Amino acid sequence: RQRQMCIRDSKKMIDFNDEEYKKAQAFDGETVKLPAGGYICKILNVKNEKSKNGKKMLSVALDIAEGEFSGFFMNQYENRKKTSNPENPAKFPNNAVVRYVLEGDYWLNRFKGLMTSLEKSNPNFDWLKCNHDESKIKELHVGAIFGEEEYEKTDGSIGTTTKVTQIRSTEIIKEGNYTIPEKKKLEKTEDPFDNVGYSNEELPF
Repeated sequence: RQRQMCIRDSKKMIDFNDEEYKKAQAFDGETVKLPAGGYICKILNVKNEKSKNGKKMLSVALDIAEGEFSGFFMNQYENRKKTSNPENPAKFPNNAVVRYVLEGDYWLNRFKGLMTSLEKSNPNFDWLKCNHDESKIKELHVGAIFGEEEYEKTDGSIGTTTKVTQIRSTEIIKEGNYTIPEKKKLEKTEDPFDNVGYSNEELPF
């Protein structure tokens, strides 16, 4: 059977812009997933909390700040609030939360990497002049690389999600001078949403 062709009729009610239609993601009931890649992000919130083993930890919530997917995670959060209730409040998507344990040389190096990327991306920012006040990094811009990871769905099947894996300067993202990590396969002993740190908690606003 031949495919029926549509002829434009000025009387029709549907009037989406053709270029916007071509760029739009097709939503058929499945969750829209952010494509893996590098993005310019803004820090929306920071929170001091504890890791699974009781260590001090800083959680940093990001959102896409530029381009086609600007506001991607905040939109998800706003949609969650529409179906939430006081017993089960909406929380910001865990995929865009980066966590840094604030103890030990290993994590000190990564924490300094975050601050160095922020300093390169925001000319007026200097962490050593902030008196250790983490709230000073809110609203700053930074580059982030998002990679794909497998996870186990509630029905036991394997799904794929995209979460932040690395922090870089905005300049590196704009220049495309980065490598997207290979998809991380599911290992039953790991938590696919354990972003950099150890907490399972999401970051509410």
